[in-house]
Amino acid sequence: ERINEYGITKWILYLSAIQEGEKIELSQIQKALLEKDYQTVSIAQIREVLIKLSRGDLLEYLELGNWFRKVKDPILLEFLRIWGRIEVEGHNGSEVRDELRSQYEKLQRQIRDLKGYLAEVYMAQILQNAQRQQIPGHYFHQEHDIEVPDFSYVRLRERLGAGAETEIDLHAAAGIQQWVAESKWRSERKASPTEVQQLLDKAQLVKLDRNAEIMRVWFFSFDGFSKKAIDLMLEHGIYWSTQEDLNGLLDHFKLRRLPAL
Repeated sequence: ERINEYGITKWILYLSAIQEGEKIELSQIQKALLEKDYQTVSIAQIREVLIKLSRGDLLEYLELGNWFRKVKDPILLEFLRIWGRIEVEGHNGSEVRDELRSQYEKLQRQIRDLKGYLAEVYMAQILQNAQRQQIPGHYFHQEHDIEVPDFSYVRLRERLGAGAETEIDLHAAAGIQQWVAESKWRSERKASPTEVQQLLDKAQLVKLDRNAEIMRVWFFSFDGFSKKAIDLMLEHGIYWSTQEDLNGLLDHFKLRRLPAL
């Protein structure tokens, strides 16, 4: 190794990467070395190793204030954390990689959910602004203009019973007329017939719960719909919109367009 005078370089590099905040606290490294590797190392020794690590651009040394901070490179920091768990702490590499994969997949789901919720907020804004007006039908892939009622309320993430299948992304109530909408903000994945049927099932729940005579069902899918999904929506008179359509609606009501995410 290029620098490892005290046999602790790997430990110090790893422990500096996993600290909270950007400033590296030498006393925390000293304490962790004793707890994790049973080594008693002086602050002066730790400082000397950190200075050498800073010369390799693995952390930053601010000589004016005589303190250290992490590099402003989140990819490098994440690599050091994973590398340290395997190479320094001795965890099984396969298990660490599988855990990382699980965390990444959960994060992906959270991002998709947040993007979907953001689209629901935009859809709710459109309905709020469109009350007592007619909207050009082409934004919903309809041949006729859409007449929007005066809603009693417009709600997001409403649940009409137990289970995920009963959660309504957007529900707008207007007496005998009820609107139910679904949002799918996913790149490179079109909405499927199964998802269209799930939306129809939710609309039926609302119809029965509110004794509705008129149901309006609206489906937004960022990347569009499969042919079979479109056929099913045409069969049931579902309004549907893509990214281009929703941005067109937002322009129509002089609202901010969907962000580029």
